Amino acid sequence: MIMLYLLVLLYPMVTMGKVYIISNFPLLGNNLESVINDKNYKDMVEVIKKIDGVRDVYLMEEDGNVYVYVERYPILRRVIIKGNVALWNSSIRDRLGLYEGMPFKDIREEELQERLKRIYMDEGFFDAHVAVTSKMDEEGFVDLYIGVDEGDVYFTGGGIYEGTSINGEELNRELGIVKGRVAKESEFEDMVFKLQDVYIGKGFFDSLVYFKGTRLERAEKPFFDVLFPKDERVEKRPLRVIGSLSEGLSNFFSHPIGTWKALIGKGHIAYPVFSIIEGKRYQIDLVGATFFKPQYLVERSGLEEKGIDPFSLEEAKVNIEMEYRRKGFFDVRVNYELHGQRVTFQIDEGQRYTAIMEGKTFPYDYDLIDRYIDEEIKKLKRDGYMLAEGSHSLKLDREKKTATVEVIIKRGKRQILKEFIYKGEDRELIKMFKNYNSKLPTFYDTSIIESLNIDIKKYLLKKGFMEGDFRADVSLEDSQDTTFYTYIYTVDEGPRYRLGDDVYYGFRHTTHREMSYMTLKGRYYSEDLNDKTLKNMIMSGLFSGVKVDTFLDKDNKAVHRLIQVSEDKRGMFDLSLGYNTEEKIAFDTFLGWKNLFGIGLNAGLRYRKTGKRELYNLEFSDDFLFTRRLWFKSSIFKNYEEHRSYTLTSRGGTLSIGYRITDNISIGPVISRTSNSALGKLIDINKYGIFLLREYKDDIFSPRRLHYDSISITRSYGDRKYKKFELSTFYLIPIRNTMNLSFKVAGGYVSEKAPIFERFFLGGIKDMRGYDFESIGQPQGGKYYTFGRLDLEFPLKGPFVGIVFFDAGNVGNKLYQTLKNPKKDAGGAVGIKTPIGPIRLDLALPLEKDAFKKLKFYLSVGYYY
Repeated sequence: MIMLYLLVLLYPMVTMGKVYIISNFPLLGNNLESVINDKNYKDMVEVIKKIDGVRDVYLMEEDGNVYVYVERYPILRRVIIKGNVALWNSSIRDRLGLYEGMPFKDIREEELQERLKRIYMDEGFFDAHVAVTSKMDEEGFVDLYIGVDEGDVYFTGGGIYEGTSINGEELNRELGIVKGRVAKESEFEDMVFKLQDVYIGKGFFDSLVYFKGTRLERAEKPFFDVLFPKDERVEKRPLRVIGSLSEGLSNFFSHPIGTWKALIGKGHIAYPVFSIIEGKRYQIDLVGATFFKPQYLVERSGLEEKGIDPFSLEEAKVNIEMEYRRKGFFDVRVNYELHGQRVTFQIDEGQRYTAIMEGKTFPYDYDLIDRYIDEEIKKLKRDGYMLAEGSHSLKLDREKKTATVEVIIKRGKRQILKEFIYKGEDRELIKMFKNYNSKLPTFYDTSIIESLNIDIKKYLLKKGFMEGDFRADVSLEDSQDTTFYTYIYTVDEGPRYRLGDDVYYGFRHTTHREMSYMTLKGRYYSEDLNDKTLKNMIMSGLFSGVKVDTFLDKDNKAVHRLIQVSEDKRGMFDLSLGYNTEEKIAFDTFLGWKNLFGIGLNAGLRYRKTGKRELYNLEFSDDFLFTRRLWFKSSIFKNYEEHRSYTLTSRGGTLSIGYRITDNISIGPVISRTSNSALGKLIDINKYGIFLLREYKDDIFSPRRLHYDSISITRSYGDRKYKKFELSTFYLIPIRNTMNLSFKVAGGYVSEKAPIFERFFLGGIKDMRGYDFESIGQPQGGKYYTFGRLDLEFPLKGPFVGIVFFDAGNVGNKLYQTLKNPKKDAGGAVGIKTPIGPIRLDLALPLEKDAFKKLKFYLSVGYYY
């Protein structure tokens, strides 16, 4: 009791009626104060225990009060690294498994030092000195300081083999030790297994090999191998020379000081040292072996693994005889003699028997017969005989040297999955069973049943029927050759759980109010609510990680959620300086800030200054503007664009506000005011309009189905008065498990007085791929355009995919001009699948005369909406 009172006095405490939360360190941003009460605290304790970074939770009740003590791990706030040159800060952090914001769980400074020392030894820095210290403040935040003195890099000088009778250069070649290559301690250690195999392969069956360590020396003369490390395992001379030059250049550019020291005789050389107890070197002779290669029989004998002794020799004899009998040498006789270090196997192979099987004769081969039976069983199972079995019997005629093989196939009855019957009235389950029954009847396949069972359980959990379950009864119907299976399902949904309390944890700058805007709620629990919450939080750009855990409150039939977030860096800064012949010196900088004013407002300023122009873009956005439904984006900019027939410099500002009609559909106004310079004219334009936008992904990380539709209508006034309308729709649809179909349809209209930069052109990677960029519509552009694109993606091998495509479209001042005679192109592509779509190389050609002279190539990533 005294200890509890001390905790109350010493540690941070949050009071909620009769519930007190005490923690050793202040907890990260959370809403526990508004959630926990004297009725639900037991359930909330289980939630708190699952928070990342919480070591344990203790509960005590006293005099009507409840004390919840939360023991939190310290949190790594910063990692400061100094003295490193060869390894980047990020590389050191990643290889040590450190990241800012992680729970500092039982991390010992001595252990980090040892691991970092090993990392440097694997990079050739055997003399590296490292020091790790940490400092923790009273709020439980840790700053980790890493100091590094890398020392000189060591290069491999060849292996040292103590106790060997084999030439060292030969062993270097076998192990792949390359003189002049950067030395790596872990690679040296792993070579001991390969060295053991080398000795066994040379007949030292009783040998023992171990790695003693690395001998470090300073070179007494120039070590030119650093510029030309030769891998003797590469047989072809041109490849060996190219590889050596490549490694030499890598040494020079990666470690210029160490390489230069090696060349002037002051370098550092590392020699892996191996100790070998060779034992006896046995010679194995296989006299009379003509059918098998001797090495094959040695490998199958088991002597390499077990060494030489009376028991292993007897077992080797049996193994060799077995190999011969599998190939039809049923009269084989094997004897052996051991004389000192020579083992002689005397093999009398005898005559190979002829197999007689189903009217065919061939040299007996057990493996061939076994494969034949397997293929027959597979054929039967493909025809529905799922219980089919196969074996064979053997009758030998030793006088005729024949082996009569009787293949025994028991096919059983054909197994047919006839129907799934659902006894219930739930519409979604009825639809699910209808989809599965559309694939029936079919041959019995347990994977179909397992898939249905999983889908039923997913559906019940998705809808909040947390105690829901089902029973499947099987009805069998037998005919002469077939058994029909009918599965009858009874689904007991049980009570539907309501959505309980949401506990947020981990936010620091984002407000609880902003978090609630992103969180989807409902009367009843549904996994859809979790998915949409995850999507909102990830798409907001405020968080680097989001995790949702659920907890069942069976007494109250509710599901509580723990929503943990890791905030992305609040501020971002990027600076670059370069040179190109077009714009001379180019200076780029970006400054970003998130969660301005505590309302989820994000800002970003990008500034570019070159020898020719000055550009900038200041953008503000908030994906959840005081509500889950509203969002806005605005920018103040100066921009420059190069087009085929004109260049455009524009400056001004835009503002768009969106209202989410549903989670995927937004509508809202857009306004802008810009000053534009093109073709020697300055044109001021004010715009106002409305947009309708729909974007759907079946998975926010790895979508297989995408829908993107947009409609915009704008009216412009100022120096030019005109109207503009654009429509675009894009679909990506899986048509089979391994194939995807995508298509886009788009069109637009702009009225007569629109400037050239508002008129339409086609051509290039985003639309008509068989034509040059903006070549369709030259020179003044068109008032109308129509466009259609069709892509079919199919698998090739592994992650590679193939794509065939067709584009059609045109530009004109009359609508019929775009429809009457559209331009067309077609082509193909190869790509590698990634979560954002394929990285692909396209080849396209226009469907017109001399098409092959106008071939176009494109490299792109993902899908163009």
